[in-house]
Amino acid sequence: MSVSSTERLMNLVIALLGTKYGRSRDFLRNRINGYDPTSSDDAFGRMFERDKTHLKNLGIPITSLRDPHGEGDDAWKYLIRPQDYRLPQIRLDPEGLAVLSLAARVWEQASLGSAAARALRKLETVAQAQPAASAPVIATRMRTTEAAFDPLWDALLNHQRVTFSYRRSQDVRTVQRQVEPWGLGNKYGQWYLSGRDVRRSEQRLYRLSRITSNVRIDRKATFSRPENFDMAAVLDSLGSGPLSEAVLELPDGRGRLLRELAASHPAGQPTDPKPTDPKPTDPKPTETGEPAQREGWDRVTVPYREPELLADDLAAMGAAVVVLAPPVLRAAVLRRLKGAAKIAANGAPAADFSRPPVPRRPKPTSEDRLRRLLDLVPFLVQNSGIEAATVAEEFGIGLSELEADLALLSVCGLPGYQHGELIDVRWDEGSVFIRDADELARPLRLTQQEACALLVGLEALQSLPDDGALPDDGGNQTLRSVLESVRNIAGSDAWLAEVVQARITPRASLPTLSVLQRAVTGGARVRISYFVPVRDELTDRVIEPLRIFSLDSHWYVEAWCTSAHGLRNFRLDNIRTAYPTGEAAAAHELPVNAPLPESAFTPGTKDLDVVIALDGSAQWVAGAYSAREQASLPDGRTAVRIKVGRAAAVPALMARLAGGGQVLEPADLRAETTAFLQDAVAGYARAASAGSNTGGAGDGDTDRDR
Repeated sequence: MSVSSTERLMNLVIALLGTKYGRSRDFLRNRINGYDPTSSDDAFGRMFERDKTHLKNLGIPITSLRDPHGEGDDAWKYLIRPQDYRLPQIRLDPEGLAVLSLAARVWEQASLGSAAARALRKLETVAQAQPAASAPVIATRMRTTEAAFDPLWDALLNHQRVTFSYRRSQDVRTVQRQVEPWGLGNKYGQWYLSGRDVRRSEQRLYRLSRITSNVRIDRKATFSRPENFDMAAVLDSLGSGPLSEAVLELPDGRGRLLRELAASHPAGQPTDPKPTDPKPTDPKPTETGEPAQREGWDRVTVPYREPELLADDLAAMGAAVVVLAPPVLRAAVLRRLKGAAKIAANGAPAADFSRPPVPRRPKPTSEDRLRRLLDLVPFLVQNSGIEAATVAEEFGIGLSELEADLALLSVCGLPGYQHGELIDVRWDEGSVFIRDADELARPLRLTQQEACALLVGLEALQSLPDDGALPDDGGNQTLRSVLESVRNIAGSDAWLAEVVQARITPRASLPTLSVLQRAVTGGARVRISYFVPVRDELTDRVIEPLRIFSLDSHWYVEAWCTSAHGLRNFRLDNIRTAYPTGEAAAAHELPVNAPLPESAFTPGTKDLDVVIALDGSAQWVAGAYSAREQASLPDGRTAVRIKVGRAAAVPALMARLAGGGQVLEPADLRAETTAFLQDAVAGYARAASAGSNTGGAGDGDTDRDR
């Protein structure tokens, strides 16, 4: 669609909003700039019907009224009812707006980010209040890095069937699934699809990261979702099953974290009562008939509920752990190690970063521009005299593009297009002023996507810890009030928020979280005992906490580290102890609403430069490690250049990726990674030959979709 079509649609919206009794087809054809008054009735009719469809897609319904005094086509009049177009007034105080801002920013690094930002801008305009100036102690972000998310969201929205290839849990094979999407949910940092498997005719659960093909939407195959479907209950069931036990062997002095978990497990009988000073065990068969324990190794029993999550952690430890039981967990770890070792042994293709891949961005359409213009007018009305650079930044466009938008607005208005009927836009000394835009002065109602983005964000905030997560002492009450207000505005579209859910509860002890929150608000120093997994080491540090935030399932405290003399991000679940030192923190401050880091890793000048090849399942690594360069490889993979603080972290990462990644450069690290993975696989063979293998050596084959 051309620019003239955007102008025509703008004029059509203004004309139909600016009438109480409707406009006839003849009036529209002859008086609206952009329509050809000499066109035939059929040609105009086709164009008008297309325009009605475009406006409907934007959430702008056109009402048809029959004129009893008219004849033929002129017997019908068309208008846009203000109550169907304009966003209702909403009462929000500064604290309520701050909560709303938190909810919108949940999606800041996700594909729903633009919809959430548009919704927030609209509500801020009608609320006529400014958000609270104080920054929240806790902030959270969820990402939608899985390629399957957007098409599944689309299918969910439109009740349409989808088809995709899926790799089942505990299986290397893929199967084709035909599914009726009922809901989407995020837990443990993973997105899940719940729906009806058409072939099996039963409800199933699918993890989006295991979808190995493009999602194909069948636009003609629609369905009705069961009225009693509850996505919240589906998420609650994850990780709530019976507690399982993993029997592990650890070399003397290794596996500190696993030993801690075993020691805290009542049913576990770890042989090492002191993690730093393992007690040797006589390698004799046990009374129960279990194989003998190897000399130099300790046997521990660790509780778990999600085998896939534990398998990732155990694979990352390489040869520093051997899984004895259960067989399904042992097979899952071996599958990761063997897959990674096989890829590591392949030749390393050369990456040409001089030709980076072109990002796939949808080409902007006339509807996209029209949506922006309809948002731009009320924003300018509310902020008369605002600097043009600020407007451009708010809408994510350049100054030249903003100037083109303002020029188009200046030729739009009520039919007649005379002085006082056209929108009056002025750009004086870098500031923008607007007048005579009464019909568009209030924002367009929230679209279904915008309403859902805010509602899911607000619902997600309810799972945050009470203390300090929200901007005032009555934060939970404010959250409930805002949630109810947005539900009322969303009206019939609020259903989507019921079938899209997220759980973002921190995996950290509440006392630790409370100490850190008080340190942020009080500007105090905290001494922490911090576990560094890559070194299997417990360190002692003094930090000055500035902010607590989450990226997907992991929670961090952003703090000034007095040892490193710089900003660092510390994972909360790796903090063993935390207590105030009684000293005031130095003046290290973050600006209000400062953007969260795109990744938890903060590269340093002395960090190691690493090039890794990633397949489709491992693309999240590029964002997690703030890849500085990317390049397409001949085999379809993507090469990324990242920085890592410690070389030892790379082999562990490759084990987690289970063949989804391969180290390309430097050559010595590629060799170290290959040796790490081969040694880990060989460790299971050595354990088996020593009679310690209580589980099968196969890769397992179960039919659990999770």
